[in-house]
Formats: sequence, C-alpha cells, structure tokens
Amino acid sequence: MRTGRYSYNAQQRSIVRPIKRVQKLAEGFAQNYDCAVICHEKKEIVSEAMMTISAKEDVALAFYRACNTVFAQRGCTKLVNVSFLWSEDSEEAFMAELTGYIAALCQKEAVKLGLVTASVSSFVQKAVISVTAVGYANADLTDNDDKNQNKILQAGSTLCMAGHAGMAGIGLLAAYGEDALTKQYTQGFIRQAQQFLDTLSIRPVKDALEDIDACIYPIQEGGVLNALWNYADGIGAGLDIDMRKIPIRQESVEISEFYGINPYQLIGDGACLISSMQPEKVCAALAKVGVSCVVIGQVTKENARVIRRDDEVRYLDKPAQDELVRIRK
Repeated sequence: MRTGRYSYNAQQRSIVRPIKRVQKLAEGFAQNYDCAVICHEKKEIVSEAMMTISAKEDVALAFYRACNTVFAQRGCTKLVNVSFLWSEDSEEAFMAELTGYIAALCQKEAVKLGLVTASVSSFVQKAVISVTAVGYANADLTDNDDKNQNKILQAGSTLCMAGHAGMAGIGLLAAYGEDALTKQYTQGFIRQAQQFLDTLSIRPVKDALEDIDACIYPIQEGGVLNALWNYADGIGAGLDIDMRKIPIRQESVEISEFYGINPYQLIGDGACLISSMQPEKVCAALAKVGVSCVVIGQVTKENARVIRRDDEVRYLDKPAQDELVRIRK
C-alpha cells in the first residue's frame, strides 16, 4: 500500500463498510472521515492524529492536527491523550523533552493534558506519536448519513481557502533542511519559513466564523489538492476551482523549487477550505482577526472536479502521496 494516510474512498471500502456490516451505529453516535461524534448531554467529538517523530516539530503537527479536526466541527478541544511508541535506541532525555513540549502546547492552547503513555518495541525503527483530542461540539453532528455530514455544503455554495498552500510542509523542510537551504537562501528567509510552524492552529478560523453559516475542512496530508478531492467525496458533489486563486507564499514557491516538489500536494496543516453561501462575510470576518482568506471556486451539482488555470481546463487527480513523504524516503 502507498505510504501516508488512507484516502476517503479507501477508508470507506476497507474500514467503514466492514464495521457497518457487523454493527449498526448506536443512536447518538456518528463517524466521518476525520472524527467520531458522540451525542449525550453534550455532543462529544473525538479525533486522533498519528505520525512518526524526528523532532519536536512533528509533535506540534500531531497535536494541532488532532485539535484542528475538533475545531473544524465547530467544537472546542478540552483534553488530549498522548501515546508514544519508541524504538529500542531512543534516548530517555529525548522522550522527556518531547513530553515536556506537548505539555507546554497544552498550556498554551488551554487544553488539559490527560493520559500520557509510552512503550518501547524492537519492531519499531522510528518513534511514533498518537494524539487523541476530545472536545464538545456546538452543533448537531450526529447524522449517520456520510453524504449529509456537512449540511451547509450545498451545490452553488462558494469555496474559500483560509491560509496558504503547503505552509506546514515548508516549515518542516526549513527546520529539517536548514543546512542545505543556507547554500542558496539567507538566514532571514529560512527563519521566515520556519515560522510557518507557528500558524498550525485553525482555532482563529473557528472562532471568527462562530456566527456565520460556513463549513470548515482542514487541509492536512497531501495538501490542498488532496483536501479538495476528499472534501468533494465526502459530500458527493463536484468542484470548479481556479488554480491561480489558491494562495501560496513566495517562500513556499522557492523552497518547493529547491526540492523539486509540488507545494499544492504538500502538508497543509494550519490552512483550511471553507464553504459558504456568504463568502464576503467569511473573508471579512477572517480579515478582522488577521487570517488571509480568498475565494477559490464553487461547489457544483455535477460530480466533475474541474481545475482551471487561465485557458487550461483539467480534472482533479485522485489523492497522491504527500510530497514530504516522498522526499524523506
């Protein structure tokens, strides 16, 4: 199988359908591609992110990826549980450093740190972190019909993008590959790219859109192009996207050229797609809190996922492996 996260279709085939054949979802419970929702007195959202660890930047990415899924459901993250799986040659000092770092992230984001567990295995070549975020939703998300999980997403709604393409991936490349990049770029340029990792949370987006009808979908592994495909799959609709309008920073363009990668297929945590019938209100609300947001296209009745660039028209490709995974092999 291909390295990286399962696509929406693959998850439906090999995970969701087998579960549904064995058991019916309990009343007050719902699953979708990113999280599960449990409806009791409060509507509880549970989300998990898992990834290998090379440095503390990977810990931050896992933490915010789990939290962002809760934020995208208009929820508020209250608690995170963390599990580490270490290789035999891992250093205890490194374990302590990363545990302290995730505790600091929880304090910064006003999230309680719950259970933290760690195991060591001879079968593990590289350490793995799993972060489970638990929060409470502000809306009724317990609809078991996958195609109706985002009811605001209707044909004819406008699709916006908050943030910029590939910033998380570029931030990681600037952190990991600083020595290589200094041969071509100034320290100031590299530091600017590294600071992209300071904008991994989409909580400002969630808070700014509190009173606006809009649906938020976080961009994660595989970048904005994978997010567009999975977004359309999840709602059973088509897209008409202007590629020129997808925002991207100059640092991302140059570092992508340096590594020979496509920034639109690069880890995009911190950015998100937003669908709404009120795009002007969405962009204005985000501008007030300092978040860049632009219109990039439309949601359509047809199933076709069209990508336009000037006079060129093509169709969106199926999800591809994230560029960061490819170059780190």
